[in-house]
Amino acid sequence: LSVADEVPQARVVALELDPSAVAWARRNVERLALGDRVDVRAGDVTRADVVLANPPYIPPGMVPTEPEVRDHDPEVALYGGGTDGLEVPRAVVACAAALLRPGGVLAMEHADVQGDSARALVAGAGWTDARTLTDLAGRPRTLGARRVPDSSS
Repeated sequence: LSVADEVPQARVVALELDPSAVAWARRNVERLALGDRVDVRAGDVTRADVVLANPPYIPPGMVPTEPEVRDHDPEVALYGGGTDGLEVPRAVVACAAALLRPGGVLAMEHADVQGDSARALVAGAGWTDARTLTDLAGRPRTLGARRVPDSSS
């Protein structure tokens, strides 16, 4: 919704896996009067056009410290699966690799302890400029990477 709000020409398709998250997102779209540019759908990120993502990523055994998250968000929205919490983020990276144009950008939120592991998801062929970006509190919370630009451009 932030992208649609900040970039008036943007058309956004937002996916949420959990039905209650779909309902909340749709209420927010209406509240912000973005319904003509934001389409909220129930769906799985592995079948989406994803370049910006806030997937579930919390590792098993880690409990969110923020009460608004810990006390209210459903587990499906928090825990990313696998032993490191990065099963869903791995799927996001794979999907982005297939869908992004050469030079396209991926930005994906992760836990502040996952910077090295998140960058490793885009290590190797097809990605460049992998870095960890900090949030407004200065915590390392976002993976940034770019698809390798086309050599003809």
